[in-house]
Amino acid sequence: MERLSITTAQAAKRLGVSAQTVQKWVDAGYLPAWKTVGGHRRLDAEAVERMAVERRSGDSPVRGVSIMLVEDDPVTAAVLEEQLLAMRADAEVRIFEDGFSALLDAGRDVPNVLVTDIDLPGLDGLAMVSQLRQNPATQKMQIVLVTHHTRAELARFGPVPEGVTLLHKPVPAEVLAGALGWTVQERAPDAAAAAPATERS
Repeated sequence: MERLSITTAQAAKRLGVSAQTVQKWVDAGYLPAWKTVGGHRRLDAEAVERMAVERRSGDSPVRGVSIMLVEDDPVTAAVLEEQLLAMRADAEVRIFEDGFSALLDAGRDVPNVLVTDIDLPGLDGLAMVSQLRQNPATQKMQIVLVTHHTRAELARFGPVPEGVTLLHKPVPAEVLAGALGWTVQERAPDAAAAAPATERS
């Protein structure tokens, strides 16, 4: 009997992670996959469902550091995601385009790390971070804010909470790794040659 298959995007949605995270898990052998005659990757639907159940129960063999990435620009989000996965192959990256959706998801499944832009549709990044810091369940997560604004320009958004790291765009992989206390295991594409200053509030 032919086994049921699903696409990488469908698997990512079912598992609650990004498509690139699913591809990392396939490459590491955690999920069986193959390519169709047309060259499209397909994953075993039963294996994906089994992993989804294991993740809910906390028994998943790939349960690593959980990262929430909030960025409404898809190009910047893709660069940051690639950098994060290069630093931590065991990372689970969840990507959101607005602060409100990210805030709700963080309340349901608290990530270890939050990397967020400040200019976001609806609820801006600083307002989201402020609310997370007020919630005992989410106030201990490691948070990195990324922005193209200067400190003076950020005044209109309000103060940066204590303990939150502020990085200025574009953010090279080495700078992001340093802010998180990680190392770059393989070279991720830097968005610029020069490294901007890192600030910790």
